[in-house]
Amino acid sequence: MDEASYEITSLVELQLLESAILRKLNEINVLKKNEKLQKLQKELSEINEKLELSDKELVGLEHERKKLEDMIALQNEKIKKNEEKLFSGTITSAKELLNYQEEIKFLKQNNDNVESKAIELMISIDECKPRIKEIEKSIARINSEIEMVKKEAGEKTKVISDAVKRLREKRATVISKIPKDALAKYEETKAKKGGIAVAVLKDRFCDICNMEIPTGDAEKIKDLNKLYKCPLCGRMLIMYRDEIDEIKAGIEN
Repeated sequence: MDEASYEITSLVELQLLESAILRKLNEINVLKKNEKLQKLQKELSEINEKLELSDKELVGLEHERKKLEDMIALQNEKIKKNEEKLFSGTITSAKELLNYQEEIKFLKQNNDNVESKAIELMISIDECKPRIKEIEKSIARINSEIEMVKKEAGEKTKVISDAVKRLREKRATVISKIPKDALAKYEETKAKKGGIAVAVLKDRFCDICNMEIPTGDAEKIKDLNKLYKCPLCGRMLIMYRDEIDEIKAGIEN
């Protein structure tokens, strides 16, 4: 390859910047998926269903209690009328008197049974209400946790998004310094080689394919300012220099 008329490490810097941008974008995607948030939302959905069932149960119990109370009131009214009739002195027939007495007795016994059922219902209602309150407390707690997780994720996403913006601006600056032919070669190699276009040769090892360059090929790679091709992985290859570590550290920080 022809001798570069630019800082050849710009290609490495471009690659490092693009890798950093991809990592940051992946971090944002992870935050969007947010397993903790999904778990909390699932828990909230389940407990909301539980609340709905408990509410329906309470409504049913209250409805049944009202029916029994109405029944008791109706029968008490009948008892009152029958007793008024019984003690009015207008009934002279012994059989009719007995019939009124039997009906009053039946109504009172029936009321006792209905009142017992009403008491059982009231006990069930008293047990149901605190259970609903506990469920509502759990819902409030989970909603609070969800809001906290969303807030934290939002704050982290903003920090990462700002970092991505800075990295993209820096990438644009680096690209402006690279000749079009070298940039075209970089993009072509990147497309063919799984997104990694540039390799660095250090101690005769390619840092991408992690293999030692044959002696004959390694002896030809001597110019720090020249762009080579890795004989093993086919990527663009430059010789290692301390500046590369400095570039990497600058991007990571």
